[in-house]
Amino acid sequence: MNGTLFQIGLAVGVLFSGMADATGADDFRKARGQHIEITSDVASESEIDQWVRSFDTAVDQWRAFWGLPEHALDSWSVKAFVMQDKTPFLRAGLIDPRVPDFNQGYALGNSLWIMKQPSDYYTRHLLLHEGVHALAAEQFGGAGPSWFMEGTAELLSTHSGSGATTQINQLPVDRESVPYWGRLKLIRQRREEGSIPTLETVMRYPVNLNGDAERYGWCWAAAMLLSEYDEYRDVFIAAARSGRDSSTHFTRQIYQRLLPQWPAVIARWRLMCHELDYGFDWERERVELAVDDPQWNGQPILQDIAAAKGWQSLGVRVPAGTRFNISAQGRCVIAKRDKDWQSEANGVTIQYVNGRPLGQLLACLVPLRQTSQPRCDPLEVVPVNDAIELQTTVESWIVLQINDDVAQRSDNSGSYSIKLSAAN
Repeated sequence: MNGTLFQIGLAVGVLFSGMADATGADDFRKARGQHIEITSDVASESEIDQWVRSFDTAVDQWRAFWGLPEHALDSWSVKAFVMQDKTPFLRAGLIDPRVPDFNQGYALGNSLWIMKQPSDYYTRHLLLHEGVHALAAEQFGGAGPSWFMEGTAELLSTHSGSGATTQINQLPVDRESVPYWGRLKLIRQRREEGSIPTLETVMRYPVNLNGDAERYGWCWAAAMLLSEYDEYRDVFIAAARSGRDSSTHFTRQIYQRLLPQWPAVIARWRLMCHELDYGFDWERERVELAVDDPQWNGQPILQDIAAAKGWQSLGVRVPAGTRFNISAQGRCVIAKRDKDWQSEANGVTIQYVNGRPLGQLLACLVPLRQTSQPRCDPLEVVPVNDAIELQTTVESWIVLQINDDVAQRSDNSGSYSIKLSAAN
């Protein structure tokens, strides 16, 4: 549909028509937008209308994410089949014989097949997810190996809103906003078990993930990490242009381009996975550290640790075997109620978060050393309270944060003043 007709379509609503299959026995509904034509056995025209508008709204956001020219996708469109029951679609010849059996979604060229899910959100999510695959095939000749293919599709289909208010690449604020999606639940379970995969493990996933929701979640996390940090984003975006290559060479190219920074990439992966949950906000959770941070010379460092942010680095690498002290003073606001809740570095025992007092100052030593194991060693987080003495076993960054739920940091204010000094 050309641009003029699209504007008319928006003015009068998505275009619908009845359609009979080849046998004349089954009726389908059909709706068209600028970028999608949906055929469905769902009775509700308003529901199908919402899918069309959501998809059309997402397309220009996908274009901007990949840095494509302004009008690159004006004429791009897909055909989608959203099904409550596959049988009439099979009987009508509307499912390509090359499509394997599936229970969620599948994309082949510019055709998408989606099973209607128990929630509106998840049906819409799958439609967008498969749309990203179709876009990658159209623009880049493919979507790369499984971790990149599924990671980018999850990244660009996890959304808020619907219809014209759809916003892609959105972290869910709570479980109720993304029913039946379930990725964060699985990530939280692995964190509690101490079995978070390394980033390298995720980047070596096999070609076919067989709809494994947990692996999709880790692919999404990897895509988030590499697209949310300025230092890695250009490498990540540029990699899509090699989408025809689904071999290990694709991943090796990314790794080699990021190799000088890889210890920091891995540190950020571990810190992100330690915190990732509903309400996670990259504006508060990005961690500023770098491989070329200076090695600490033992001179005192004074720094404020903000209550409204997640992990905060002291900006130095601490050599192995170094004994040091961290001390803290001051107050901050760690919750807005009828009266602000204030806390000092020991925290307040009126409420606990992750088993620790709300507002307690926490420290973590994040090693520069990499592991060859498939799972990350759990990060050791210790309470600083007013003061603590620690010792590094390997060269590490020191990061600190004020204890709170990731979804509750936005109403915090103030900071603790901390001092890093050599132990006597």
